[in-house]
Amino acid sequence: MKINYKKSLKLITLLLASLLISFASVQAYSELFMYGTSISIGTASVHFVAAGNTTTMGGNDAINTAGTVVTFDTIPAIGPGETRTYEQAVNITNNAGSSKTINISLVSLTGQFSANFEYINVTMIARNGTLMGNSIKIVSSGGENVTETGGKTMLTNEMWRIRWIIKAKSDATNGQSITVTFKVKVE
Repeated sequence: MKINYKKSLKLITLLLASLLISFASVQAYSELFMYGTSISIGTASVHFVAAGNTTTMGGNDAINTAGTVVTFDTIPAIGPGETRTYEQAVNITNNAGSSKTINISLVSLTGQFSANFEYINVTMIARNGTLMGNSIKIVSSGGENVTETGGKTMLTNEMWRIRWIIKAKSDATNGQSITVTFKVKVE
């Protein structure tokens, strides 16, 4: 078998040129960079502020340092058939320098709620007494639950109070309890 060196040389040259081109195109790229430096945490522009019932409902440590979490962990026991109203559970204040939309919604409810409680209501109320949005209404039976207030515009430097109303059933069992979590969304 006779080898044609001219054709072989052309083929090898073509393969080498193809290989060189492919390496060159693989190596050609650009780089762009983005840097986020000194990203720091500021203060919460919309935050919780203690109100008339905050201490009763949560002790001295009810509101965290940033003002973004309130824990009502010392609510006194509610007697069977009793309705407990906390007109000033906590306040929400807007110091953002612009209007914000506030919406409170139910996240979770655990424990023996339907066996021991008639309802829990949570309402946002402006300084002039106007109800802001829907009242959250969690009922044990016979009605529809309302699980969020709906977004309401809070002007800058405005403060709204949050009212809680809790009603125990008349045949509630001593020692039973519930845990409820609400989220306040600020946009």
